[in-house]
Amino acid sequence: MTVIEPVSVEQVRRLRHRQVVDRLDELRSLRRLSATMSQTALAKALAITQPTVNSALKRAQHIPDVPEGFSGASPYEIAERYAAGLIDREQLIYELARFPYAPTPTTDGYDWLTADVPNTVGDVGDALDDGLIDEDTYVAIQQRITDHRQGPRP
Repeated sequence: MTVIEPVSVEQVRRLRHRQVVDRLDELRSLRRLSATMSQTALAKALAITQPTVNSALKRAQHIPDVPEGFSGASPYEIAERYAAGLIDREQLIYELARFPYAPTPTTDGYDWLTADVPNTVGDVGDALDDGLIDEDTYVAIQQRITDHRQGPRP
């Protein structure tokens, strides 16, 4: 008799986020390998077709590299790694407190639509809105960002 283990929504959510970040890691790794191997050799080594390798490399061109000292290329990706269970809360807060954020675009008061600029502090809000982090974690990140920007206190 087969015993079926109970599964939770949280387990499935972690697995779903894990798929996203695993795909990013796969494409980045494939891009690095393509610098040392031909597409034909890669296809053979990975047991996939050369057109599949070519398509993946085209997608990989648009995936930014992960900056040194961070687990993801964007604040949102770092939060997604947290949601996938790949980093803990303290590492999430530490990385997002010192991430090199792009300036948040402003409007002139008339044009409320701004260009979607990646890697702003708004990405942390998106992570909250999308359920990657909870509100307590969001507040802790914002406080740490503020502390980091103010520098050491006398």
